[in-house]
Amino acid sequence: MFSPITMANSSTPSPASSPICVVMLHGAAHNHSVWQHLADGLERAGVAVMTPDLPGHGECPGPALADVSACADWVLALAANQGWRRLVLVGHSMGALIALEAAARAAVHGAALQQQVLSLVLLGVAYPMKVSSSLLSLALDDPAKAIHKVAQYSHAREAVAALEADQHLMQLEQHRYAAVGHGNLLHHDLSLCNDYTSGLQSAAQVRCASTLIAGREDRMTPLAASAELQSVLSAQQIDLATGHNLMAEDPAGVLAAVLAVCDALAAT
Repeated sequence: MFSPITMANSSTPSPASSPICVVMLHGAAHNHSVWQHLADGLERAGVAVMTPDLPGHGECPGPALADVSACADWVLALAANQGWRRLVLVGHSMGALIALEAAARAAVHGAALQQQVLSLVLLGVAYPMKVSSSLLSLALDDPAKAIHKVAQYSHAREAVAALEADQHLMQLEQHRYAAVGHGNLLHHDLSLCNDYTSGLQSAAQVRCASTLIAGREDRMTPLAASAELQSVLSAQQIDLATGHNLMAEDPAGVLAAVLAVCDALAAT
């Protein structure tokens, strides 16, 4: 059930030669392709990267996993299966909740898992990540219209090209998931975010340095929605002039922030 992992070229470090691997987790109704620019930049800097499709997304067989906890366990098992024990977890939106939960589980069970999360980077995160009942209903009854609405609210108003590309990706993911008989991916993923209730408890268990990267024009997870989580994590916050889809709207800014995290680890 493990998904394809992008390791772009043979010069990418292996577990035997690199001390850490950056694992990047995509958001709702997305796949690993959202990380392409960031993965390329990290690999050029000699950083090992994994960008998995979560179960039920992209090329990873479904169905999608039931909740954030199951996804977190899957991510840690995937990294261990590839031989990576020292991780930097990067997550966007739904993927940020999964990264948070995985970091907490590694902190609590790290000795048994023989895994350590060295740093946590959360993009476009909120806790709780509540989804309005109207959007959940729309995702259930008219997913195409819901995708259009999510895409609109995921981007700064001037980011038209990024919006259109994002909407197209979600439409493809929704169609692919339904075509193999698994149902409604968007509604599943939005519900998974909405139903996650242990974020602050998990944040309190995290022992590594944390960074929040937020979009000042984010209408899906506004800046204020991450304030309590930031406090519990004692996280550094970096604000970019973007909407919710930070990687598409400011790829250079996101790359610089994640490279800074990796450089700080290399210096210790």
